[in-house]
Amino acid sequence: MSSSRPSRVPSIRSRLFGYLLLPLVLLLIASIWADHRTYVSPMYDMFDRALSHSAVAIASHVHKGPDGHLYVEKQDPGPPLIHGPGEGPMPLPPPPGDEPFERGRPPGRFDPEYRPMSWMRLYSGAHENFVYRVSQADGTTLAGDETLPMTTGEIIDNLTYGETRHKGLYYRLASYHTVVDGEPIVVTVGETVHRRDTIVRRLDTLVGVSDGIQLLLVLGLCLFGIRIALRPINRLRDQIMQREPQSLQPLPLDPIPSEVRPLVQSMNTLFVTVRDSTLAQQHFLTNAAHQLRTPLTGLKAQLEVLANETQDRAQQERISRLQGSVDRLAHTANQLLALARAEPSAHGPSDFVAIQLDALISAVVGSMLDRALTHDIDLGAECEPVQVHGVYWLLHELLINLVDNAIRHTPKQGNITLRCGRHNGAPYLEVEDSGPGIPAAERERVRERFYRAAGSDGQSSGLGLAIVEEIARSHRARFQILDAHEGTGARMRIEFPP
Repeated sequence: MSSSRPSRVPSIRSRLFGYLLLPLVLLLIASIWADHRTYVSPMYDMFDRALSHSAVAIASHVHKGPDGHLYVEKQDPGPPLIHGPGEGPMPLPPPPGDEPFERGRPPGRFDPEYRPMSWMRLYSGAHENFVYRVSQADGTTLAGDETLPMTTGEIIDNLTYGETRHKGLYYRLASYHTVVDGEPIVVTVGETVHRRDTIVRRLDTLVGVSDGIQLLLVLGLCLFGIRIALRPINRLRDQIMQREPQSLQPLPLDPIPSEVRPLVQSMNTLFVTVRDSTLAQQHFLTNAAHQLRTPLTGLKAQLEVLANETQDRAQQERISRLQGSVDRLAHTANQLLALARAEPSAHGPSDFVAIQLDALISAVVGSMLDRALTHDIDLGAECEPVQVHGVYWLLHELLINLVDNAIRHTPKQGNITLRCGRHNGAPYLEVEDSGPGIPAAERERVRERFYRAAGSDGQSSGLGLAIVEEIARSHRARFQILDAHEGTGARMRIEFPP
């Protein structure tokens, strides 16, 4: 079973933010990748140069002895110096011991724990595993790790580079090819790649955080710009929401952006069309009601003359029934006219004025008192001074219809009370009668046009409460049908907005 619940449509602000967010995130990823590619290659070249310098330094200590064999002389030039970023040279601790050099162990200057370190090693905070090997052309190892392989490949400036896995670790190798006293040798040095990877990861993190902060700043500026750009639309929204329900005046086009202007022009066209249609309908109903009044008045006069001229009881009864029908027809025409004039679009904001409800009740009681006395009904009022904003003749018509409805349904020697005052800060107008009341099941239907409740005397046109509902709606008031305060009866209550 498909749900009729409408799907939520995102706002323009959300759409603009989404359309900006995706490209900016893609741009952030592309920027981080480009920065990574930019600094990784120069950094690796720097590490390779440092590695080649170590190989050249070791090669400078290879000499031929008196016996004609090559050896690596032992040097103890003192503690090597390291240079931290922004700092002066600092001596390293001296190598432990002063034992003679043995095969497989580098001289103190080249021991992995005491060789010179660059600022990158200090930055990474990681101790690298450093290995080296000095070998002759036939593969004989003169010093260092005999299992360390030499690099192969194209020799550029007597150096070749490569990577290998040695004793469970990944190493970056540099092999320096040179000649000592006429004999070719190869000095291979290697260091683990941990330091390089650590620095790259940290730089990637720094770049990512920096670019992420920039992205957040750009998004913040975008949101601010979107908010400023949408101000004309927000003003248009507020202007429409603050309009009176019955206002069909066109919206001004001066402050409207060009993108929204066609929409406002369409709305103005709709307003004009609805206003013209409503006015045409009201003019038709008004003219029809006025056209009915004249012949009905003439017909009623002729019936009265005919009733006075005839002495036949049967004909007088027929004439009396005709007079009753004509009276009902005239009443219906008047109520149709009142209903047409009660439409919210039939009056503009200038028609609304300050109205004292207690004075309005006094005027209605004065005009309806004779009819109430004719039906032997006590008509009274309980008023508190209260003021509302409305159309006077509409509220007068509303009260007349409520009192007329109450008189029609209140038995003889009953009572009708008109009230006004404030309840919880809201002004109200109330008409209470001692009639049979209206069942709860019919209280919504009696508001419909031409509906007659059960037990009606047949004299009602079924438009009285429909007119009351229409007038209350045009004043943004709430029409309630309640039980009487005491005993049986109905209480019609109009509650105005505070």
